[in-house]
Amino acid sequence: MLTTEVDTAQLAVVRAIYEDAFPADLRADFDSLLDDRLIVRVAEAGAPEGLAVLRPLGGTGWVFLRYYAVGVRGGGVGTAMLGELAALLTDEGCSLLVWDVEDPDEPGLAAHEVEEHRRRIAFYERAGGLLLPVRDYAPPHGDDLDDHAPHLRLMCLPLGGASAPAPRDVLLAAMTLRYELEPDHPAVLRALDSLG
Repeated sequence: MLTTEVDTAQLAVVRAIYEDAFPADLRADFDSLLDDRLIVRVAEAGAPEGLAVLRPLGGTGWVFLRYYAVGVRGGGVGTAMLGELAALLTDEGCSLLVWDVEDPDEPGLAAHEVEEHRRRIAFYERAGGLLLPVRDYAPPHGDDLDDHAPHLRLMCLPLGGASAPAPRDVLLAAMTLRYELEPDHPAVLRALDSLG
């Protein structure tokens, strides 16, 4: 079951899931996540199993998935939670879920990192996610990630039978509405150029 209402003990478990899922250089301060919409999946007994942090993309009806993590992998929780999240957003009238993932083609990655990045992309693709053909997607993260600039790829999931929008439109929404960059910012222009 998905919920936005968690008690102090549950929130501590959610924090542990978050901190275990993301390396320190990719984590924002946990308290800052509470400024966005925190959705938690809880088991029947009330134990948190996963979290999603969402931010609306202006008035587009699209939502940016800032963070997504489950506490136990391989048991179907992640797949079930993503389906539940898609259904919830569809019921709320949203038509697209957008997120970024680490690029497995980033130079200098160890073999296990390449495999982990590919595994994440494959997980989202099995759930209907689309890997967009944006190759130079590097939004600035500012203080969120202590100036770490990971190589990223952009993905989206059309909701409720909606058609997939043009990659250019998704890219512009992510860069201008999620990261609050101007359309003529160099990072936006580089990413647009990478679309060909």
